[in-house]
Amino acid sequence: MGVTTSHCEDKAEPVEEQEAPAEEPAAEDSADEEGTEGADGEEAEDEEPKMEVVVATAPHDPRFPSTNQARHCYTRYNEFYRCKAKKSEDTPECVFYKKAFRSLCPGDWVERWEEAREAGTWAGKY
Repeated sequence: MGVTTSHCEDKAEPVEEQEAPAEEPAAEDSADEEGTEGADGEEAEDEEPKMEVVVATAPHDPRFPSTNQARHCYTRYNEFYRCKAKKSEDTPECVFYKKAFRSLCPGDWVERWEEAREAGTWAGKY
């Protein structure tokens, strides 16, 4: 492997990296893997890496201190379309606004607003 330098000590001495030996699965784990056999009797090869899920919602906005977030939802929706009109929908700022209104607003509201926008009856500027 490579050589790394330890920055924790006063004297930097090269330290060789070593791979940890692979552990053999316990008997309990092998019983669980029996259900992963393919149709031809072979065990499934490497399992796919698991995706890390990050759950995030719109951050606190001091303009909307109460628990009723209806105005916050409406404002973020309008901020998204204002951003989209000035910039591209793919810019990080516009993506932030889109995620914010999608997490704050009920789907029925957004659906109604989108229908009004398509019909040309949307009261907003953007």
